[in-house]
Amino acid sequence: MIKKTFIIVGLLWVAFLGYLIFEKPIEHLSEGPNVVEPVVQSPEPVPQVPISEKSPPVVSQPEEIPFTPLPDEPLVMQKETIQAEHTKVVDLEKESEPIVPKKTGNEDTFGLICTKFEKVPSRFRLSSWEGRKKVEIEDLSRVNQSTKDHPKFWLKVRVPYKEFIHPASGDSFFKPTSMSDPNKRILVQSFEVRNEALSFTSRKNPIGYLILKDFKVGGPAYQLTSEMEKPLTSSYYIHFEQIFGPQKFFHDLTGKRNGHPFGGWGFEYKITKQDFSKNKITVLRKDLKKGNYQSKVLDGPVPL
Repeated sequence: MIKKTFIIVGLLWVAFLGYLIFEKPIEHLSEGPNVVEPVVQSPEPVPQVPISEKSPPVVSQPEEIPFTPLPDEPLVMQKETIQAEHTKVVDLEKESEPIVPKKTGNEDTFGLICTKFEKVPSRFRLSSWEGRKKVEIEDLSRVNQSTKDHPKFWLKVRVPYKEFIHPASGDSFFKPTSMSDPNKRILVQSFEVRNEALSFTSRKNPIGYLILKDFKVGGPAYQLTSEMEKPLTSSYYIHFEQIFGPQKFFHDLTGKRNGHPFGGWGFEYKITKQDFSKNKITVLRKDLKKGNYQSKVLDGPVPL
């Protein structure tokens, strides 16, 4: 009996050990085939792991690549590039714009100054006369080398004369012409004789008064008397200097009548009044771009 008992106990022990050994394979087979979930976007295959009751199914996650923001240096480079491009655009705009002189704030905004304002000396002087219709004048611009005197010419009143130059000697002589002649030179408009007392004596002497028109000098006719040593015409030497920034331009208005337009750089000037006794000239300026006007009294240069 005891042997049977040991034998039974040994068999039971062996059966128990066999149960422990073959328990998991049997359960594994009883649970059915192993199902592995697909791996999403995995660069390498994921090894299959047997599923047990104690461990939940494992789902592999896609590999995350660490992201680090780029440094700020490219932004600085972009700013420098934008600034450089902006500088180039500004330079191109400056090159395309017309060059305008910069104003310093000290220059006269009227842009005109008078550099010469004086009466034009008369080339002719009254020397003598015959009655009231004929006068003798001297040409002060020439001198006879042998006699050291000025050449003299007889002219009729109210008759225009044309000047000729002798081809050999170079001396001038005058011949009558018509008023329609564009090359007429002088005209005695009127002549009279007045008996006037001289300042240094009570005796009266005849003094001739002649009104002469010099077409070359221009301007209105002027008066000559037999007492004048250095007569002056009614015309003026009028020179202007127009200033536009660093640029300057000179205008000669000698012999031009009042109202004659001159100027440049978008401005037009006209003399409206002259006062030689006060050394003043009134000038009207027109801005051709804006169309507005400005009048100003200019001072002539101070006589030396």
